[in-house]
Amino acid sequence: MPEVPAIDGEAWDARFEIGRPDHRIDITAAYVREFAEAQQVRARDGVEVVFRGGGHTTELRAERLVLEHKRDRFGLAGGVILTAGDSLEVQADTLVWAGEDERLRIPGSLRVEVAWGWERARNLSSNFAVDSWTLEAVEGHWRSEGGKEVVIRARREESWRVDGVQEITYDSVQVQYDGITLAGARATFAPEGQKLVFASGITGADSLSRFTAARAEVDIAAEQLLARGEVDYREDEIELAAAEVAEDRRAGRLRARGTPAVFVQGARRIAAPILGYARAVRVLTAREGVEFSEGQRRLQAGALRYERDAAVLAVWDEVDLRAPELEGRLTGDSLYFDLDREQGRLVGTPSLRRAGADGDTLSLAAGVLRFELARRRLEGAGKFALRAGGVALAAARGVYEADSARVLAADGVVLHHRSAARDYRSRLEADSMVVALVDNQVEQIAMPGRVFAQVDTEARRNWIEGLGGRVFMVAGDLERVEIDAEADVTYRHLDQDEVNRFHGQRMTLHFDAGGLRRALVSGNAQLVTRLQEEGGEVAVNEVGGEELEIYFADGSIAEVGIGPDIEGSYYPPEEEP
Repeated sequence: MPEVPAIDGEAWDARFEIGRPDHRIDITAAYVREFAEAQQVRARDGVEVVFRGGGHTTELRAERLVLEHKRDRFGLAGGVILTAGDSLEVQADTLVWAGEDERLRIPGSLRVEVAWGWERARNLSSNFAVDSWTLEAVEGHWRSEGGKEVVIRARREESWRVDGVQEITYDSVQVQYDGITLAGARATFAPEGQKLVFASGITGADSLSRFTAARAEVDIAAEQLLARGEVDYREDEIELAAAEVAEDRRAGRLRARGTPAVFVQGARRIAAPILGYARAVRVLTAREGVEFSEGQRRLQAGALRYERDAAVLAVWDEVDLRAPELEGRLTGDSLYFDLDREQGRLVGTPSLRRAGADGDTLSLAAGVLRFELARRRLEGAGKFALRAGGVALAAARGVYEADSARVLAADGVVLHHRSAARDYRSRLEADSMVVALVDNQVEQIAMPGRVFAQVDTEARRNWIEGLGGRVFMVAGDLERVEIDAEADVTYRHLDQDEVNRFHGQRMTLHFDAGGLRRALVSGNAQLVTRLQEEGGEVAVNEVGGEELEIYFADGSIAEVGIGPDIEGSYYPPEEEP
């Protein structure tokens, strides 16, 4: 059996003191025994130890105490309770104080309680004032101002208390509050202010989303989270990448910044320096140099609003949409775009511009432009306008069909054409027109209703009327005009003071660099030519037939071919000898 040391003295309701250079330790107990040979003092029943020094007081209570003079330390056991400051309390089974390093240690399990929460942990090491300590295997439960519980688990904790304010640094930490879980290699927590700082990487997740970042600041009470450094946020089918993401959990909103910040949903990508995302309604906003892309479509603007569930974009401020379906760029001040239906509406001086490989450009404009990308169709309403080469068309409304390369214009259609190479100027008026395009140039103009046209070439004027017709152009120059019914043409040579009028049921007019070259009139065709002679006399030629073929040279009639039946009179000008 072990040898029991001899008792050298005992006392009841005892009190004794241990003096240190900067503090004093007072020990009281109901019963004390002293063992001189072993240099031990053992106390039990109502043991109290008080540390005083530097304005700090720490109290210990336990059932038993063993003081070892030789090793300059004491140990407490049995219901150990440590109190310090205004509200700090530590509960444990055992506690050891060592004078060598002036440290208090609890080698086993313990519980720490303060006014704003409590912790379970192991292996406490602290100074006597208990304003600086370390813990291991920590689980803390903290209360926020709103009554929400914050649970923190960590491999290790290092804590400081300055003027009653506690700050804790955790290693290998996990934080849970309000349905969110945060984890990182290292975090600092201020329990009273309910603020967390992750400085060495962070991952976070709730029931709907997850994120990673290089660092983060969390204000639990205000329900604010600020993540910085390569932030990657994911929510079901979306991903948000940014240099910085601020989350207001109370409002359910994210605000991201980057160079740029990028939002991705499948094939859809939105990039801008500033992005905002409302989680509850699943709406994204972007501003300052916004770029949207989906497949080969590209959109740029100053600001954007994207509704995920409806798959709708609202875009404004210098909108520029590049849609391969329309083979060009749509621009305007404001755009509404239904992405799933592939339909949209553009307002605010909207236009479509197409540039060809050879430099030829085509532009379409209107008060409002509506597009259907699946049908490759663009519809304009209000001041519809087409420009292609030397052609300028204006109408109340119009439609562009990319598949057929046609423009359909209606209601008060007026078309102007000017050829710089031939010095042509022409004007067409009709109820409606169908313009066929090839390589951004007008190739044919069809007019199903009443037609009015004027073609001017140098000193020659052509006035054309009829019902239904077509205009054909080659390389931007007028080639021929066809009138289907009730055709009537007045041709005037200003220099020669010559006026020709021919009409019939149908007519084809051919033009070259010199102007009107040939006219083919059929169906009760008639030609009336008026010549002003030098003497002032007027010569009038009248020719009629089923068909007339009229040839022009230097702006005057050179030859007339007449069909099977001839009617009329001809008075040729006198030829000089």
